[in-house]
Parts: sequence; C-alpha cells; structure tokens
Amino acid sequence: MIDFQNLTVGYQSALVSFSDMKLNKGAIYALIGRNGIGKSTFLKTITGQLKPVNGTIQLNDRLISDITFGEIPKFISYVESRFPLVEFLSVYDYIALGRSPYTNLLGKLKEEDRALIQKTIDQLNIGHLSRRFTSELSDGERQLISIAKAVVQQTDLIVLDEPTAFLDYANKEEVLSQLQQIAVNMEKCIIVATHDIDLVLDKTIQFILIDETEKTGKLYPSATKNEIISTCFKSIQL
Repeated sequence: MIDFQNLTVGYQSALVSFSDMKLNKGAIYALIGRNGIGKSTFLKTITGQLKPVNGTIQLNDRLISDITFGEIPKFISYVESRFPLVEFLSVYDYIALGRSPYTNLLGKLKEEDRALIQKTIDQLNIGHLSRRFTSELSDGERQLISIAKAVVQQTDLIVLDEPTAFLDYANKEEVLSQLQQIAVNMEKCIIVATHDIDLVLDKTIQFILIDETEKTGKLYPSATKNEIISTCFKSIQL
C-alpha cells in the first residue's frame, strides 16, 4: 500500500528519520510523538506538501514525488486538525467538496457522485446533519463531516492531523470508532496523529512512535502505555 524507505523529513534540515516500513489497507495507525518533534511535517511529506529531506515514499508502487499536485487528491485525503469554517455552507455541500478532484471546473455533480455522497452519509450515520449549515455544528460533528468528505474522495489513504484535539471524550471515542470502521469496512489505510494515548490503546490500532531522544520513527504492531511514554516522552518520569 504505502512504503517508506530510508525516509527523513524536515524543512531546511532533518527533523525525524523513519525506519523502513510498510502500511496496509484495512488498518489504522496512530502516529504519536511529543509536540514539535515532526508529526505534522511527516504528514505533510506523505501528502506531497513537502519534499523528503531524504528517502522515498511509494503509494501503490508509485513514488509520491512523481504524482502531480493536481493528482494528489485522487490518491490521498488529508484532514487538518482545525475545521475550515465557511458561513452558509450546508453539510451536504461541504461533503460534496470531496468530489472536486473528479468534477468539471463548475463543480457539477453527476448522479454517481450524489449516490456516493448519500451512501457515505448513511454509512456514517450523519443524515440528520446534512441539511444544516457547517457553522451550526459542534466540533465533534464537524470532525465527522470532515471524515465524510475524505471518504467521498475515494482515496486509498486518509491522513488526519490530530482530529480529536478539540473534542470531549465522547466525541473522541465516536471519531476514532468511525475511523476504525472505515479502515476495515472500506479497505482504507488511515494514519492519525494523536495525543489520546489511553483512547487508542482501547482500540486494535498499530502505532508509529517517534523516539524523543533519537528523533526516529518506527512501526510497532502493538505497544503498552509505558512503552509509548518511555519512547515518545522520555523526559516524563514513570
């Protein structure tokens, strides 16, 4: 699905290096590391917003560096931590923006686009929100419709930068549960940057942990809370 080889990410200089790893469809991966260590930089590199300092990323055997900026939204969906609030935009129309890579310049939806949007709304149980304006929604509801927008993009890879950062516990649980179901039921590879360690430990989730001292990232099929803290937050005394 997505292969990382000899990857180092950063801006003018290196921030984090990652061991070679392969992430698969049908699985969700929690990216964990302290603030400022390079999680968002890693996600921006995956999504083609930044070039790697070193190494390569392959998506379905194609180098991401060979995918044009205009093509990227057909391969990768990206959900930011903050919702891009637009007044007087309906939830349905916001989700429909996920079809933009496939529509004409006027953004006209075809019947198959509308069918996919409605199917996604039904699958995520957000039909009661579809006629409301995005400005009327709670933070949790906004995250759910952002996920719906990512799903209708029909990409194999969905990347989310701290989607639960501003949510209460119930909404954090709902968002992560929905993402897990999407990964399994829709055969998506999902990468989630998060600080909600206790919550992700309750799920069947694999981890990409960034070592606080060595500035290296590694895939862990499973991990305990102590392992996560001792790897990612070594300055914290257990």
